[in-house]
Amino acid sequence: MQERIIEILVYLLSELNRDRAYKNKLSLTNTLTMKGYTETEINLAFAWIFNHLRRPITGKGDQVHSFSDDMDHFTDADQLIISPEAYGYLLHLLDLGIMKDNDVEMFVERALAYGKDAINVDDLKSIVATIIFGMENRSSFNGYSMSQAPDLPIQ
Repeated sequence: MQERIIEILVYLLSELNRDRAYKNKLSLTNTLTMKGYTETEINLAFAWIFNHLRRPITGKGDQVHSFSDDMDHFTDADQLIISPEAYGYLLHLLDLGIMKDNDVEMFVERALAYGKDAINVDDLKSIVATIIFGMENRSSFNGYSMSQAPDLPIQ
């Protein structure tokens, strides 16, 4: 389920970046529900955004940032195990502010330890979920069991 929350975060932050005045969370929620996501998953994604993005949603915003800066985090060996699609997705997560620059080193360590010849986008979502949700145990989300997820009001 954590990988699905990553997908929801990407959708929500992309939409909010596109239209910063977007105030209708119910419309976003309805769209996500029609795409097959559960209310619990959507609420967890909103909760993560509200708890972790204390700045206005603007992606990297005022920071001078280029994708070539991100290449510095990866050695040639790292780049060989991360598929181009996964690498592009990681850059997108960085641009949206879901991943922070200091999370990339942890991602590389976990990707190398993942035990696969090539990390694809689904693998990346799984690894990123463990990083951004602070999960060592895949059944928890910031101290909540997935069955105990908070029921947040949707406006």
